[in-house]
Amino acid sequence: MENSNKIVPPHLNAEVYRTDTTGNEAPSYLDYIKLHPDGSVLVGCSELTGRYWSGGAAVFRSISEAQEINPKSMRSIQLDYGSADGCFVGSSSKVLICDDSGALSIWSINENEAWKQWKDEATVAEHDSMIMAVDCLEAEKQYVTAGADSHIKVWDLSDMICIRNYSLAHSATVSDVSVRPKSTTSFASGSLDMYVTLWDDNIDKPVLDLVKNDCGIRCLQWFDENQLVYGDDAGVLRVVDARQPETVTTLCDFPAPVHKIAVQPDTGRIAVCCDNKIVSVCEKLQDKSRVMYHDRHLHSNYVRGVAWDTANRNVLYSSAWDGHIRTHNIA
Repeated sequence: MENSNKIVPPHLNAEVYRTDTTGNEAPSYLDYIKLHPDGSVLVGCSELTGRYWSGGAAVFRSISEAQEINPKSMRSIQLDYGSADGCFVGSSSKVLICDDSGALSIWSINENEAWKQWKDEATVAEHDSMIMAVDCLEAEKQYVTAGADSHIKVWDLSDMICIRNYSLAHSATVSDVSVRPKSTTSFASGSLDMYVTLWDDNIDKPVLDLVKNDCGIRCLQWFDENQLVYGDDAGVLRVVDARQPETVTTLCDFPAPVHKIAVQPDTGRIAVCCDNKIVSVCEKLQDKSRVMYHDRHLHSNYVRGVAWDTANRNVLYSSAWDGHIRTHNIA
């Protein structure tokens, strides 16, 4: 690092630091990856180093294009805060982005315009802390978000308003939310307060506490219409049947807290990433489960997102804090 030749009076140090914009570029730490049926890819990132902890997202036409990104200049959607989750809204030209300020925003692009820039259609900040997760209740209409403020909110995107607020739905951070398959009202939430809870958009109170775990819940996703898979701070992946919540089955044990999971419908495969650089795939069978894939070499930093290919069932993609998107071929 070069020495500065500036001589700054002590009482002006703060002002010089505030206005200095040199050396503040930071790499993008990729936090999530989402795939659209047409092959488009949504990637969200946060800047965890440097003077400004900002973030953003980018949409690519294909996974090959996404894998060619430069981690320092991948953002086509600029945010003032980091982003922990996001999703496509109908077509691949519209996305819903959650950020660490508690704001939810809709971004769109018009391919017919000369500049082809993403525009912020609407932004609403009603969570009091970062939004941890988002899922779709009714495509292009209603979405549900989970926040670190312990609130769960249901949104009407046509007017961009919160139509139901589950205030203090949990007693700690709501780390994930997952909508029940083939339902437009039922969803489950997992929290660091150790509970997995079932909700219905027509009811203003919890339907049922499915699980009282022995440590915080980090992620969850429906395996089918009745079974829910969840991972916790102890690195244990479990499944619970909503019809028999008293019966919880352990699927796999991992050496670090389970961060995210991605269920592949109709195959029994569950992709898992933990607080390390390992990507695993657990296969759930009727009477047993096994780890069928395990990779610890493709990433050099924490893996934060996993997504199954929409066309090839044997292909999995992962995004990580090393700024790369990797392809995993599952045998």
